[in-house]
Amino acid sequence: MSDKSILLIEDNSDDRFLLKKLLSFGSLRDWKILEAVRIAEALDLIQQQTPDIILLDLSLPDSYGEESFFKVKRNAGNIPIIILTGLSDVKLSRKLIQEGAQDYLVKGEYNPRLLEKSIQYSIERHKLMLENNRSKERLIDSVLEAQDSERARIAKELHDGVVQSLTVVSMSLGMLQKTISEFDEKSLLHYNRCSENLSLTIDEIRNISHSLMPRVITEMRLQESLESLVEDMEQASNIHFHYLVNLENEPEVNLKLAIFRIVQELVNNALKHSQANSIFIQLIEYPDYISLMVEDDGQGFDKSLVQENKNCFGLSSLESRVSAHNGSIEVDSKPGKGTNVFISFEKNLSNEPKD
Repeated sequence: MSDKSILLIEDNSDDRFLLKKLLSFGSLRDWKILEAVRIAEALDLIQQQTPDIILLDLSLPDSYGEESFFKVKRNAGNIPIIILTGLSDVKLSRKLIQEGAQDYLVKGEYNPRLLEKSIQYSIERHKLMLENNRSKERLIDSVLEAQDSERARIAKELHDGVVQSLTVVSMSLGMLQKTISEFDEKSLLHYNRCSENLSLTIDEIRNISHSLMPRVITEMRLQESLESLVEDMEQASNIHFHYLVNLENEPEVNLKLAIFRIVQELVNNALKHSQANSIFIQLIEYPDYISLMVEDDGQGFDKSLVQENKNCFGLSSLESRVSAHNGSIEVDSKPGKGTNVFISFEKNLSNEPKD
């Protein structure tokens, strides 16, 4: 008996018998076949042992149609899924393939050789996809790391270089004030305007420096930084913010910065695109993990269309930033239904970014 296995989710006993008969031919004959007749039963099996592939019927006692696929996909992790169904629906098959199904086979239209090839190719395609996703994540991680490093460098240059130089100039002008006061009124007015403009420039550069590399890194606790971010965003928009932060322990610096950047990016995206009236931010520390939720009541979006868009770097970079800190992310959004983003970071894992 091979150490490889197939999870067959099918409630019709005749169809199960036929599929097992077809699988008994060729290179798959020694594979172990796990059987489930309900989604709930299949999810329990997945928790107990990880099959190499899942063959899924869409019409089951506890689920029907595309919802069967999404229920399994949400809990299957990196297990490839092949749809085996009596529903010959081109539109549905295209949608489920786009959502991650490896193949869509109609019952009665395949033979042992076709089924074997479909399983083999599906497993190989899935491996290639995972490798491609890992390569993409490593690339995005490098870009994000470079961005943060460049932000830190520019912020330091502005604060330690430009701001200090302008401050010296401002002090020198102050020392000249007595002499300037002996000049005519026009010259004094010109001096005061120059002095005011210089002060405004120094403040503006400080603000730019803080936005590039916020004080969350060294000066402020994460809760204080998020409260400050919310206050700034609320003043700059018509959106009402609700937030709840409950942290017993301060995250280490890299994770703290990552959480701040994630909240900042999600809020900015909501301000730009959601047309929301309110945004709710929740950050809670549990015994085993830290949970972050950002929810808005805006117009929402079709996640599949966003993922197909090659310009959706924001979502990819967000997922990569979460992954880099051993986190998981789930985006729940539908047109007209708002957007919920759920993120968790496991506390029992190292929070240092992965290589």
